[in-house]
Amino acid sequence: MPTLILGNHIGWPLREKMNKLQVLAIFIIFILLSCSAPTHQIKHEAPPSENLSVKVDKKLFAAQVLLFKSATYEELKEEMAEMKRSGVNVVIVRVFHNKGDRYHGFASSTKYQSGVYFKSTIAPVVDDVLTRIIEIGHSQGIQVYAWMTTRKMDWKWSDAPKWRDSAYDLKAKTFTHSSGLDLFNQEVQDYITALYREIAASGADGILIQDDLVYRHIEGFGEAARRSYYNTFGFALRPENLYQGIYEGKGKYYVKSYTPLFWKWAEWKNQNITLFLDNLVRETRRVTPHMKIVLNLYYETIINPKNGIAWFAQDLTSLKDIDVDYYAVMAYHRQIMKEKNLSLDAAFEMISDITRKGLAAIGKGDKLLMKVQTIDWDTREAVPDGELIRVFEAIKRGGDVSLAYVQNGNSAPKIFLDKM
Repeated sequence: MPTLILGNHIGWPLREKMNKLQVLAIFIIFILLSCSAPTHQIKHEAPPSENLSVKVDKKLFAAQVLLFKSATYEELKEEMAEMKRSGVNVVIVRVFHNKGDRYHGFASSTKYQSGVYFKSTIAPVVDDVLTRIIEIGHSQGIQVYAWMTTRKMDWKWSDAPKWRDSAYDLKAKTFTHSSGLDLFNQEVQDYITALYREIAASGADGILIQDDLVYRHIEGFGEAARRSYYNTFGFALRPENLYQGIYEGKGKYYVKSYTPLFWKWAEWKNQNITLFLDNLVRETRRVTPHMKIVLNLYYETIINPKNGIAWFAQDLTSLKDIDVDYYAVMAYHRQIMKEKNLSLDAAFEMISDITRKGLAAIGKGDKLLMKVQTIDWDTREAVPDGELIRVFEAIKRGGDVSLAYVQNGNSAPKIFLDKM
């Protein structure tokens, strides 16, 4: 067989053909490299939300469900159809279970007292109800968001003692375990992130981040937190340097005022939360790029930012820089009445004020998700329709925003679509 010698003396037609072949080979290699996935990428159990036929306007009309009233999946189909008829375009379903929580009625019997309701390789699976809920929701034109915890995970709280956060007992003036995990522990951050990536692979359209992504004013004394504080500031974190005028009132202990060092500490905790949240959002979207992210906010964060920093280490100014799709304000009127000792009318006025200030702070009405309670947290009785109508009207006076109602085993409010 003759040998083909390639050199400068090669003929022009053959050289042109070889150049084309080289270009083609480079192009094929580029395509293969671009399409290849990293070995650690999570495989989707269902198509990502951007490939689904279910479309939702930017403005949400959502039902956030602590507990469905349904006991079977057949009943759930009708319950979600009822939600659709009431105007709901997104259902936000609880996918975590801590000790004391009520189990979803259609979930299989389980040995676990805490765990998750989606497929996971790193957490106890109570039952994978999320897959079925997504199927039912999508068949009815409803998107499904997973409502997931962050710092409060009972299955890890007992399983990994070094992951626990510590709180300061104002009465005993000693440290005690808080109910949350130590977010300054990198292993804790990695674990939470891995769970959120599993949710992103489930086929869910979005994730609501639970309201426990905060540090209360007596939290943040965990081992990793204190070590990080010392490394940052060069001196130990001591409670006696933070609180002034501890006193008792109605069986509880309060603080009259905070020291300048406390405010520095609270800002530092907020910075840690913000950095973690930014990474959590990015890592979640590496699995599903168009995954919607909703962040719970306390109403104090909106109407009194100083209290938001002190009580929760939550600051909207820093959180706004993160690529979050919706900021969900827990504007629960009966809870506000109780906490602020307000009349019903005064609570409605405060909700209007929260809406106005939230719009001014966030800038876009569709990104502000105002959440309404449809059930009394203490009695578990449904809030009357007439009262709910007044809540919706109070929100509308404040501005044009996204809306969600929160239910706990009760029916969807039939006046939801009519009022919004």
